[in-house]
Amino acid sequence: MRRRVSEQSGGRQTTDRAARLGGISGLLYVILFIPAYIVGTPDAPDPASNEQGVAAYFDEVATFLFFNGTLSIFAAFFFVWFLGALHGVLRSAEEEAGWFSSVALAGGVVFVTLAWAGVAVEISYPATLGRFLDFEPDAQLVFLTLALATWLYHFCQLGTAAMVSATSLVALETGVLPRWLALAGFAVALLALLHFLVPLLAALVGMLWVAVVSVLMLIGLVGGPRAARQPAR
Repeated sequence: MRRRVSEQSGGRQTTDRAARLGGISGLLYVILFIPAYIVGTPDAPDPASNEQGVAAYFDEVATFLFFNGTLSIFAAFFFVWFLGALHGVLRSAEEEAGWFSSVALAGGVVFVTLAWAGVAVEISYPATLGRFLDFEPDAQLVFLTLALATWLYHFCQLGTAAMVSATSLVALETGVLPRWLALAGFAVALLALLHFLVPLLAALVGMLWVAVVSVLMLIGLVGGPRAARQPAR
């Protein structure tokens, strides 16, 4: 009996350590990815932009590549660690029969894969400008790459919606996250699905959700009654 309790206690400590690591990783992901919005959003082309206006989006090639390219590499790395910790926490709370944690994991994988495919497409034009001296600037290529990147960003939010909604369902069932955050998660998931209508708002709200979950992981407030329950005998 003592051995069983000791094993459960050890497993709980491992989950807590993983959660703290996930919290740190999630916050680093948010911190490293926010500059991409700060640098890119104010001068982002709109449907009425002409060739001169859309080309001006990449006037500062080195700055754009650093914040939207280099920093985002590290952001993706830390998101993967956050996702792994989140899946572990949810899986532990669900115990053996649950499968929502797998949906959350799959959603996170879809998000990080398509989002950074979009990043790669968006920076392809300025990266080519910065690397090849003989490359001839062509505003039509800017239109094409930005349109493709935009739709990849729309598609990646399907993954966000799945990750957040599945997490909310686990939280409501097990109490692994606060109930208010679980309920708010459904609104976040809906905004993610409507990314094509409110792209900046949906993206920022999704990052805020990651930040809030990360803070709760870091300060040890992730874990509900089922996760903490000990056998009576």
